[in-house]
Amino acid sequence: MTPIHDKHIDHAMAWRGSEIRSKDDFARDLTGRQRAALLDILARVQQIPRNDIRREHCGHPDLDADMEKVFTEIQHGRGVVLLRGAPIDGLSIDDIEKMYWALGTHLGEALSHNSIGVRMTRVQEERLKDGTQTARGTKSRAELAMHCDSTDIVGLMCVRPARSGGETQFSSVLAVHNEILATRPDILPILYRGFPHHRRGEQPDGQPMVTPYDIPIFCNVDGYISSYIAFGSIYAGLQALGRTPSEQEQEALDILQDTMIRLQFNLSWAAGDICFANNLAMFHSRSDYVDWDEPEKRRLLLRYWLEPTRDRRPVVPQIHLHENKGQRNGVDPVPGRTIAANEYVEMPPDVIEAIKRGQKKRGSVHPS
Repeated sequence: MTPIHDKHIDHAMAWRGSEIRSKDDFARDLTGRQRAALLDILARVQQIPRNDIRREHCGHPDLDADMEKVFTEIQHGRGVVLLRGAPIDGLSIDDIEKMYWALGTHLGEALSHNSIGVRMTRVQEERLKDGTQTARGTKSRAELAMHCDSTDIVGLMCVRPARSGGETQFSSVLAVHNEILATRPDILPILYRGFPHHRRGEQPDGQPMVTPYDIPIFCNVDGYISSYIAFGSIYAGLQALGRTPSEQEQEALDILQDTMIRLQFNLSWAAGDICFANNLAMFHSRSDYVDWDEPEKRRLLLRYWLEPTRDRRPVVPQIHLHENKGQRNGVDPVPGRTIAANEYVEMPPDVIEAIKRGQKKRGSVHPS
């Protein structure tokens, strides 16, 4: 447990949803030269397998300096950047993935999302053979509660939006911390201590399914306030350990979630939108959605997790869900694994239900 920060944080990243006029405040429209640069890079890497594309393959004079500004805004500005107008018309999904991957190399290295080594996920509804919905949020069209991913920077690209709904919400970690400090400072010790989390079967053989340490919801390192939270993993971890949150713990979690929702900003998607966010300083969630009947029109986003090779936000080791080699983020691949346990649920039913309960939002959405 790190020292509790007991002063109001005055920073560009400490914004409240009510202060954001529209997504234009976060947006940068790609210029004609930038769009041409992306297509030029795509042509250059066409024969390279997507996962083998590296930063040295993706330099371009019409893109490099601008992406450095994007990186600075993610790490030290508002923490969220929306790039609009990626040139995806007429491209195959494989080419769109390559172009998006190439753009991400300007910000960091793509991490594995699960124990089989997947480094880019197609965020779209999938169901098991019997028609049931998995507990994995990326394969569901249900709402998702505020959470953080296992990375420094999370990237999302919209290939096709939903028929309705499916917006992404962001809430500033610093603004939420400010609000709780001002209104309920008594719960901060619980949030700084944190909770055990369920690893959903993605841990290496020999490691426990529940973290043998509490993951702090807030940590304070060198004056940087960072966060990790996944309500479903907390409730599933406690369920697996045979624990029930105390009255004070449950109140702290409820106040945290209500504050996140009240301070959030709602981001709607258009085809060709690319959003990058500081995952350690931004909570994010999703509204449920209604999809199109035609398979070729159904909602599709692409997601990756990026770990910068420079200027990383300092955190405590216990903020990591997995005990990866070198304290790396993401999920270390496990040799011999062929099915991602967190995609096609192979967990006890009570744990699955605890995860799904934790993915539900509380209260009403703050208008933005």
